[in-house]
Amino acid sequence: MSAVEQFTIRTDYTINYTTRTPVPIPDIIESLRNIEKLLHRTPAFLEKAYQGIQVVDVNVYVETLQAGSLLEKFIVEYVVQGQENYDKAKEVIAKMVKDSTAIRTVVAIGVGAALTYGVMKAVGGSTPTTHVEAYNNTIVNIGADVKLSGEDISLILEGMKDKKQLAKEAIAVVKPAKADPAATIEIAGQQKLTINNDFVRETPDEYTPPIPEERDEFYTNLPVLIYASDRDKSTTWAGTVPGLIDRRTSFHLDERINPAELHGKLRIYADVRVTSKYNKTKKTYEPKLVTIQRVINSQPN
Repeated sequence: MSAVEQFTIRTDYTINYTTRTPVPIPDIIESLRNIEKLLHRTPAFLEKAYQGIQVVDVNVYVETLQAGSLLEKFIVEYVVQGQENYDKAKEVIAKMVKDSTAIRTVVAIGVGAALTYGVMKAVGGSTPTTHVEAYNNTIVNIGADVKLSGEDISLILEGMKDKKQLAKEAIAVVKPAKADPAATIEIAGQQKLTINNDFVRETPDEYTPPIPEERDEFYTNLPVLIYASDRDKSTTWAGTVPGLIDRRTSFHLDERINPAELHGKLRIYADVRVTSKYNKTKKTYEPKLVTIQRVINSQPN
């Protein structure tokens, strides 16, 4: 085997939604598309479980699509090659070819972990996720059987890019089970990885981007009233921005502004940055800090 010689490892992944009512065609299509996307996220799990190989490509095919209880069976092909050590890579690839059950488990863990992580990102702490978290613990326990520690799984998940997209993928995969309150999601050959209906209920119906805890807004040439100042410091100031912030608010000066030159001025025109914090109770942003970035002009006291 040369350093660039590649092999294809073939496995399958089957998901069964135990719904008692027909699933709408759009939901089926979206589940197919997004399971494929989750399968494309699994190479890192294989590379960790079978160290010494690199997955350079993934091909996903639908082998079976069955109505009733919606069943979707996928064939997954991983194109792999050695990373550095020729003999080690050859040994690992030979083991993978023989180890079909373990590979199927690693793939199921990878999909399940990405799915769970995506749901938790979608929820974002807004509602309890007791059963989602319990499922995550199950994944960690099963992972130990195929040399994937909880830390390994966490590092892989944290390293995934586009987490917003991952949250959308997870919701779309769970959605076919949402219409039936008793539905579960079974993974063929992995009874312990069955997603129960409590997990399904905790999954949001749609993805809503999380509201940032803080936001910055920029304004130019605004009147600023200074109530408190310090000739030696840039961080102990306070005042208002009439028409924008009418209650006394903390001020900071940009590092380019000399506090001694501005000290004592009561009214100026300036470019400012307003930092606001989201109030969950009031569901609105409230200003907490005004940074004076540039002084346009100042008026005599």
